[in-house]
Amino acid sequence: MTPTRRDLLIGGTAALLTTAAAGVPPLWAKPFDAAAWRDYADRFLRPEGRIVDTGNKDVSHSEGQGYGMLLAVAAGDRAAFDRLWGWTQRNLMVRGDGLAAWRWQPEGGVTDRNNASDGDILIAWGLLRAAEVWKVEAYRAAAVAIVKALAAAVVVEQAGLTVLLPGRDGFRKGDSLTLNLSYWVFPALRAFAALPASLLPDPALWRKVADSGLVLLAKARFGAYQLPPDWLTLDAKGGVTVAEGFRKQYGYDAVRAPLYLALDGYRDPYYFRPFAMLAAKSGGDAIPATVSLPGGTTTQVPASVGMLAVYRLACELAGTGNSVTVPPLAATEDYFSTTLAHLSALAAQSLGIAP
Repeated sequence: MTPTRRDLLIGGTAALLTTAAAGVPPLWAKPFDAAAWRDYADRFLRPEGRIVDTGNKDVSHSEGQGYGMLLAVAAGDRAAFDRLWGWTQRNLMVRGDGLAAWRWQPEGGVTDRNNASDGDILIAWGLLRAAEVWKVEAYRAAAVAIVKALAAAVVVEQAGLTVLLPGRDGFRKGDSLTLNLSYWVFPALRAFAALPASLLPDPALWRKVADSGLVLLAKARFGAYQLPPDWLTLDAKGGVTVAEGFRKQYGYDAVRAPLYLALDGYRDPYYFRPFAMLAAKSGGDAIPATVSLPGGTTTQVPASVGMLAVYRLACELAGTGNSVTVPPLAATEDYFSTTLAHLSALAAQSLGIAP
């Protein structure tokens, strides 16, 4: 029998994510809705240029800055982008290794200097998109510096895979690694891999990271719904388990995995079916926010509007025939949910999925 692309990936043979996205229209070919951006900026972007996490005591973090920068580019708001990038440089780029400290609090400033790799990836991707849109080479140079710093600090080889540590410090235990699959921002990894060798010594490294993320998403399937955990352990032989020392669940982190695949134009139903299955079994709009793994116990807390938007995408791309109703964003919806909702809408737009 002829092996499928997924068989090749699981077997360790490189099959590039760029192939999956071939032929897809450029991401965010249409501007982000102006009214939606104004509302987002009014609620979450402070005048000095920091995004506030309203669901977490108004802290700011590298992830939020990256999301804000991406949405500002999508909206064509260069002034807001420059405020966001300026604040990030002044307040988070303080480690000395080219990466951002991940958490900043209104009282105390930076309270954790470790980096969060997804935040760095989102910031670098935002800079690359800004360089393309506004033809500013300084943005591209800043992005390349971050990508090089990431390669040096958090990209490692394990069991034949090229993987991304969630941060420089604290994610190795003996010969095992703790990983977070929601840190694989697939369209950003593809953008890094597309950089010319004159700017980046080994762009192919990022194709390996992307392909390894697909392998892990295929392997890290637990419980009745075959969901990935928020945090997993990868051992030296390639085995994956739900990580110790974290909540053993699928939830607020791993829900971003199908979103990032959709943002990259990925359409293989195999990767979306677990999320669509959860939506179908949960009665559409009554999807739980978290599922314990491997046990499968669900919480009474319902998925947010932004999470529902991700599940709607997953159902469309899984081809299962079920659907999810996504209510309008309310003024009380927090930063994370609102961000997921907007990114899901942009992914749907780029894929030609009706709003």
